Amino acid sequence: MPSISVVINTLNEENNIADCIRSVQGLADEIVVCDMYSDDRTAEIAELYGAKVVFHKRMGFVEPARYFAISQAQHEWVLVLDADERMTERLATRLRELARDKDVEVVSFWSLYWYFGGWVRHGGFFSDIWTRFFRKEVYLETYTSNEENVHNNFTAMRMYPNNLRLGSEYYILHLAYPTIEKYVCKTLGMYARVEGEQYYRRGIRFSLLGLIGQPIRVFMGRFIVRQGYRDGVRGFILAVLYAGYRFTVWANVWLLEELDKRKDAPKCEGV
Repeated sequence: MPSISVVINTLNEENNIADCIRSVQGLADEIVVCDMYSDDRTAEIAELYGAKVVFHKRMGFVEPARYFAISQAQHEWVLVLDADERMTERLATRLRELARDKDVEVVSFWSLYWYFGGWVRHGGFFSDIWTRFFRKEVYLETYTSNEENVHNNFTAMRMYPNNLRLGSEYYILHLAYPTIEKYVCKTLGMYARVEGEQYYRRGIRFSLLGLIGQPIRVFMGRFIVRQGYRDGVRGFILAVLYAGYRFTVWANVWLLEELDKRKDAPKCEGV
């Protein structure tokens, strides 16, 4: 029976880490928690629940710490979770079966998100495939240090020839955004800023059509075409906020251009 390591990266996750570890205890032969020197009891709690705790310095994006954590795993197969994610029994059983299949090297599955007090199954928010279960050697071979990968989807392995994509009955639970405040701070704040910076570095310049048109298209696509309305008011709010995310990305591109112009602007006394 092939052995499985579960890898969890953490930063100030004392409210989540115990439940995350408990959800994989029937699947994991080893649990590695890579903590970025949390200010709370995350590492202590992880050790109490039997995890091997390693440490990595904090950085602006998680990939170096993720790579380090996976490199510390001892077993052939690795499952990657975040502290706010939970394994489901059906998926755990299927992953155990697939670990015995010599023709499978990478497995992608679904993620069911918890937004603002409820699960969201429509609007395209239950369609993401997460490439999170793989043979360790495959990850090490395909890894590149890439700050562009904001959402950490293990993009290179998605294209791997032996990547098995599971159906929507196999998913993890993702307790992503319990409050609107967290969504606004993290997605419209951090993620939109980082993506705007990436656009700018890649030479993509501000577009008024992008600023106005993309949010409209995103809202209509999420709420109407992909049936976000079936999640009721929650689906409407989420579609509006996601459109706001796209708006904020372009707003950040505009701001970077404005700041860049000021570098060459003449200095004016009293201004």
